[in-house]
Amino acid sequence: MIKTEPLAIQFKNERKLHASTRDENDQRLAGQHKVLGSAQALELLEPFAKAYLGLFIEIDSTFPPEQRVRFIAGDELADAVMQGLSRVITLDNFPSAVEIGEKMAEGKRLEFGYVVLVSMDLLVNRSETEQQAFSKLKPQALSAALCFSYANSCDFRNTWVSKLIDYDRNLAMQTLQQFWVAQMDKGMRYLPGLAEQLKTKQGQQMVGEIVLPILSGWTGYKKKTLNILLAIALRYANSEKLLPIIENILTSNKTVNPRMYILWLTSAFILEPEYYWQQMVDYTYRSKEKLLPLLDFSIVLLDEITLEAGTLTKIIRLISPKFPPHIDDFGELAANPQKTLRLFYELANREQSISNELQWLRCARVMKIVSPILDETETLNRKKQQQKIIVDFNGFLSNLLKNGNLKERRSRFKNKL
Repeated sequence: MIKTEPLAIQFKNERKLHASTRDENDQRLAGQHKVLGSAQALELLEPFAKAYLGLFIEIDSTFPPEQRVRFIAGDELADAVMQGLSRVITLDNFPSAVEIGEKMAEGKRLEFGYVVLVSMDLLVNRSETEQQAFSKLKPQALSAALCFSYANSCDFRNTWVSKLIDYDRNLAMQTLQQFWVAQMDKGMRYLPGLAEQLKTKQGQQMVGEIVLPILSGWTGYKKKTLNILLAIALRYANSEKLLPIIENILTSNKTVNPRMYILWLTSAFILEPEYYWQQMVDYTYRSKEKLLPLLDFSIVLLDEITLEAGTLTKIIRLISPKFPPHIDDFGELAANPQKTLRLFYELANREQSISNELQWLRCARVMKIVSPILDETETLNRKKQQQKIIVDFNGFLSNLLKNGNLKERRSRFKNKL
């Protein structure tokens, strides 16, 4: 059993470890206490801000932030440093979101940002609420702090970021748009903060309202990110402004990766289904490489928007023959067949009758492989229409399994040498 040292002994050892650094700082800055306390010499505060944020691996990060500063500064110097750090966020002349974005794109990270992050953390911790803290600051300070929270990365958890976005959503939205566009203009393939925003519904909604310049000017996305960006664009952005951007991508990027191209083409199809349907058929023709990302994208879309019944039906027509929903040899329903069933379920769960859509699907010879599922889809839709019975997705799966509709019709040649 490993015995841990008592906290007092750990503290004593850590303080002893940094004794020479502490003495050096005390001597070097002996006449600078007033300047430090009034935040007039920001460059002198930067090393202490980094210590506060836990950026020095030589300092045990398990100790509280202010204590980490006091390990490398005597009490009088540390008092002056902490006073100066707390005042920084109330100063004037903060760099703009554009300036911070451009500097980051050029590889010139602003060390001043670490000081701002500490100052904001101190203000929030010493206020009753985050909103009360934010109300004391000018918009330029709030904007800079938000940018620095992404530009000056560290392991320190800036818990106030989401609260700041709630406090002034318009400011946050404008700030992030300027911050990201400045980096896109300089060819940055990574947009700091975008991934974090896409993880939450609140963030997705905010990004959705400024997504058009991101889609038109950024090429650094991966397939998963593009899935979400296009889905929230279809939900939140103006379709009349979105469609020309998509069409420009389709026209100018003919050689783009098929897994990406199908996402753009599908988005255009959703906005103009009649015009783009034949292009969807021609482009995806029996290609799993193109149909699999279409299946994944369709599931993402179902969580964001309501697809028109006719549009959803045509997507089912493309996907289901290639990814028919059948159980495997072990009686399990694999991930892709389950996603395909989700498409059928969403069609069945419409308020209106889907008899015309189902008739159109049955007319296709390749859809015979899923005819039992079409029957169950029709039954579920009829129950909702006539009896107002609502069946959840798990119930839909259970009915298919119970009725034996997911047993694979195996070819006599399958698995034969």
